[in-house]
Amino acid sequence: MEKYVRILLVQPFNRSYVIMPSLGLGYLAAVAACEGHDVTVVNCIKERMDQTGFAEYLQANRFDVIGFQVFSYDLNAVCKMLEVVRLVQPEAVTVAGGPHPSGDPYGVLDRLAGLDYAFKGEAETGFVRWLRFLAEGGVLAEVPGLIYRDESGMVTVNDPLLVDDLDSLPMPAWDILKPEEYPEAPHGAFTRNFPTAPIIMTRGCPCLCTFCAGESITGRRVRRRSIANVMAELHALFQRGIREIHIEDENFTLSKQYVIEFCDALRQSGLTLSWSLPSGVRIDTLDAELLDRMEEAGCYSLALGVEFGTDRLMGLTRKGLSVGKVRQKLELFRGRKIKTTGFFLFGIPGESLADMRETMNFALELPLDRAQFNNFMPLPGSSLWEELDRKGKLGRVAWDRMFVHDVAYCDEDIDPREIKVLQRRAYLRFYLRPRIIFSLVREIRSPAHLKFLLKRFVDALT
Repeated sequence: MEKYVRILLVQPFNRSYVIMPSLGLGYLAAVAACEGHDVTVVNCIKERMDQTGFAEYLQANRFDVIGFQVFSYDLNAVCKMLEVVRLVQPEAVTVAGGPHPSGDPYGVLDRLAGLDYAFKGEAETGFVRWLRFLAEGGVLAEVPGLIYRDESGMVTVNDPLLVDDLDSLPMPAWDILKPEEYPEAPHGAFTRNFPTAPIIMTRGCPCLCTFCAGESITGRRVRRRSIANVMAELHALFQRGIREIHIEDENFTLSKQYVIEFCDALRQSGLTLSWSLPSGVRIDTLDAELLDRMEEAGCYSLALGVEFGTDRLMGLTRKGLSVGKVRQKLELFRGRKIKTTGFFLFGIPGESLADMRETMNFALELPLDRAQFNNFMPLPGSSLWEELDRKGKLGRVAWDRMFVHDVAYCDEDIDPREIKVLQRRAYLRFYLRPRIIFSLVREIRSPAHLKFLLKRFVDALT
């Protein structure tokens, strides 16, 4: 293979209604471009590129390396896309990364037939070294995080290497991703200004929630970009026409001082950017001073990981919260202009239908502006995934239903149809209230935005 390769990075086509640039692929594109490689990123959801369209695209464009971002709900789509690669460009080297390979490193090469390599964890360092291996040769065992088959056919997983200094990474390849060309279909559903772009300021999560697989990707140790580094990216995005940012960190508020420094820098920058936190923050990290500073700096919306309506479930999943703490912290939002979205979860192993109904009723009691009711998915790499594996229950996982509005797994004594009925009821009871309806109507930005919102709501009910 030539020293400088042609690389295609693919965000697969799936049923997701969220259409946003992939930060993971953006960072990989950036580090590869810094090495002189020719990189293309295709978002199949944005381009409405199904299997047939992907085949046509590969027939018209030749690549040396074709990489896929893979969430668990992407497995079936990526399997079909790999079949297309083998038919149209059989000489291309295929690779995958993202949440699923990170959580199931020893199984991903079997689940994705036709896949040559994969990466576990943060892949920027390993990806560059692997590209050098393809071009120049070397030792695969020296590529951090690489998943591959050795000469005997056994799957080998190299130890991943976390990026200690996040400032050492280039910013995502915004010139390739072109966030200003994306439709009004962002994560979190709502925007105050458009166009929008996602950013990440921190990596790592010290929390122990049993249903979360974040540790398998970014580890437990929290690392933060410098505020100067973040502001440089915001200036670059603003110059591209971006007028709102969505901070995708799940632990943005773990350090109060860090958030305050960011808010102060943003206010002093002169950038007219609104911003939100659609991935959710820990509600127990919030206080009045912090919310004051965030609101003054342009934050208008955030999501809160509530999850359950009983202390028993909070304890069972090591959430580290209590129902009383949630009620107490939500009082901080009274009189503020920051909109709140509550995340709730149905169907955790060990949870009864009565527990789920308590969660629904709890959501209706809380002074929230929006709510998202998700069904449990056994995410590879999570504590619950490992527990189900030990008990020999992973064979019951319905991979084609690994989506928040389907039921991919539930305990044997619960009918999955009952969970779906309860989810529908929760959405209807929450959103078909005059207060919520009037509030949402005021936030609709355009006919395209309304169409996007209706699609999300219908998908939740079907």
